Amino acid sequence: MQRANSESIDKRYLYWFSPDAFASLKLAAPSHGIKLTTTVLTPCQVLRVSPGRAIYAPPSVWSRMCVRQGSWYRDSQRAGQYMVMSAERLPAMFDQYLDAEVAESDFVPASLPGNAELEGLVDSSVYKTQKPDEWEAKGILDAVMFKVFFMVNRLWGWGDNLKKHWLAHRAHHANFLAAHFTTEIDGEAVPYSIAENAGICSSCVETFNIIAADRRKLVRACPGAVTFGGARRDVYLDIKPIHRPAAAA
Repeated sequence: MQRANSESIDKRYLYWFSPDAFASLKLAAPSHGIKLTTTVLTPCQVLRVSPGRAIYAPPSVWSRMCVRQGSWYRDSQRAGQYMVMSAERLPAMFDQYLDAEVAESDFVPASLPGNAELEGLVDSSVYKTQKPDEWEAKGILDAVMFKVFFMVNRLWGWGDNLKKHWLAHRAHHANFLAAHFTTEIDGEAVPYSIAENAGICSSCVETFNIIAADRRKLVRACPGAVTFGGARRDVYLDIKPIHRPAAAA
C-alpha cells in the first residue's frame, strides 16, 4: 500500500475559534492584509481559499444545506465555534487556534473493503455510541435530493442512489472512529476513507477534524465537497492535527 506524500501539495491551514476569538480575528484581519469571507451554503466551501483570502464557516452554516450531516458538528465539542481555513498561516497571535494542516496526498489504497467489512464497522460499539442520532434519520427527501443533484453534477450514475451507498456513508465515519482500516505514515496507523467519492457523505466531519480530532486522517471528498469546495476526485487529503481540541478552544 502506498504511503502518503510527505511533501505538502496545495497546503491549507485549519483553525477553530471561539466566538470571542473569532471577533478578534475579524478586527485584526484587514491590518494584516487578510481578506476574510464567509461560506454561504456549506462548510466545505472553505476549501476554496486562495493567497491573501481566508474563508470562515459560521455555526449557522452547519444547519443550512447539509442539516442531517451537520449533526456531527452540532453534537461535537466544536459546536458554536467558527471554522477558518487559510492558504497561509494566520499571524502568530492566532497560533493557539491552529488545529490542523491539510494537504493533498498521493495515497492510493490497494483495495477497498466489501459489504461484510463495512457492516462490521457500522456494528462497532465506538460508532454506535458516538454517532449523532440525527445523522441516520434520513428520509425520502434525502434520497430524492441526492439522486437529482449528484446526477446533474455527474457525480452519480443511473445506478447510484442513497440506498446503494447508505452502508458506505455510515461505515466511512465509523472507520475514522474505530481506525480499523489504516495505513502507516511516520510510524503511525492512519485511518483512511474506505469508499469511492460516490459512496462518501459529509467528508467535512473528517476533513475539518470534528471527530477523532487528535488523529491523523486520509480523507476522500464527498460529492458535496467536490461540488461546493472544489475538492479533486480520487485525491486523498492528509489531515494532520497540530493542537489537541482543548488547546484550540
